[in-house]
Amino acid sequence: MTVTLVVVIPLLMAAILLATWNFPKFRRRMSLAGMAVHLLASANLLMEVADKGVAKAQLGSWPTPFGIAFSADLLSAMLVLVASIIGFTLSIYSTENIDDSHRDFGFHPLFFVLMAGVCGAFVTGDLFNMFVWFECILLSSFVLLALGGEKPQIRGALNYVIPNLFSSMMFLCGLGLLYGVTGTLNMADLAIKTSQISPSLLTIISLFFLTAFGIKAAIFPFFTWLPTSYHTPPAAVTALFAGLLTKVGVYALVRYFTLIDPLHNTIIQSLMLWGAVGTMVFGALGAVAQRDVKRMLAYLLVSHIGYMIAGLAMGKTSSLGGTIYYMLHHIVVITALFYAAGIIEHHLGSTQFKNIGGLLKSRPYLSAMFFIPMLGLIGIPPLSGFWPKIVLLQTAFSDGFAIVGIAMIFASLITLYCMARIWMEAFWKPKPDFEAEFIPERPMAKYLPTGALTLVIIFLGLAAGPMTKASQQAAQQLRDAVPLTITISEDVSP
Repeated sequence: MTVTLVVVIPLLMAAILLATWNFPKFRRRMSLAGMAVHLLASANLLMEVADKGVAKAQLGSWPTPFGIAFSADLLSAMLVLVASIIGFTLSIYSTENIDDSHRDFGFHPLFFVLMAGVCGAFVTGDLFNMFVWFECILLSSFVLLALGGEKPQIRGALNYVIPNLFSSMMFLCGLGLLYGVTGTLNMADLAIKTSQISPSLLTIISLFFLTAFGIKAAIFPFFTWLPTSYHTPPAAVTALFAGLLTKVGVYALVRYFTLIDPLHNTIIQSLMLWGAVGTMVFGALGAVAQRDVKRMLAYLLVSHIGYMIAGLAMGKTSSLGGTIYYMLHHIVVITALFYAAGIIEHHLGSTQFKNIGGLLKSRPYLSAMFFIPMLGLIGIPPLSGFWPKIVLLQTAFSDGFAIVGIAMIFASLITLYCMARIWMEAFWKPKPDFEAEFIPERPMAKYLPTGALTLVIIFLGLAAGPMTKASQQAAQQLRDAVPLTITISEDVSP
């Protein structure tokens, strides 16, 4: 039941908020209340999975593999909880960041449709239903990017939607081929039946899914849409996208290439490894060339996706655990940094380097809330970014993936340079001579969620032992394919 609630609650909230279009204050309060309930349901789901194992639900009581199946193992439950934390903080942040014109375009209902899509993708047990949830995400995110209807927003929305429509086409082609060969799209069923497919045919099918999910995850060479679209919407929307949307693509890659095609094919593994290296290197180089906080963070977001893909591509349980830990860490860190970038824009009216400065002296609380996530992204111990990087680097250099390890070190050094550059430009250097148009007061609705995520970052670092253990346990479940195969064996009679 709980696994269904994490999808039903956002859909129900979207319907309620759509029906109360003319009551903006009520919608803001309902949005916060709805995410609070969702956060409780997500925490309960994680406790249920940790205590009893995989949580599952069959909609309409149709048996697997014929009905719509929800199935949450440890990875799914952890991602749903972190996504819910982001959603809850964003429901607070958006009260200051989303103006009336954006609310009139339906920000709150669209936000909940997107949350339903994200959580649905994390807990679905069926590839076709994953496609449906991806389309929910695509539709709602496109409209959120275009909120306000101004030229930069429309351009950013088009830069986003065109490659993602191509991704959907590749996804659909892969689904058609896979269903034609196996007669099913249930993940648990596929885990059994794909072993009977010829390796060459499975490679062709997997190439479609690698392309589709690679575009969603913004890996090399498909990442150029992300930096050209993520800087145009309000900070709340950008932070939501940066934290969650690419991780859905990474999750889909992890799920497919551990359960359905476990990287036994050297062609697929090589493509993924070089894609990871290219993502880390070219994302980092793109960041160096930027002169704007949000644009630089967008390229660093791309670069760090490469770490997660590398952990999957190396094909080891330890590296997969590092990928999972890094996903959880990165969702929180990059969201906090984009929240902070939104506060910088709130105070100074810009995020361009030439127009900002002096915040260390004038905004010490903001400085602290940027400094800690900054160190986390760089990977300074004992913060959360350090521990999964160490796991990934150890695997890379001990198992013959030295080029991946070198790319990780290179990307980390560039991240250090870029974050130091942002710190110097926004916080350390004196305020620009001209008087920028800014709002002088401290927007508490933005500071509170940013501060809360900063505390989560500290917790994820200090709880490195339990987090590493949970991530490795989730990785072992994926490698063994235990939870979903148990699900189907219980539901289908011989």
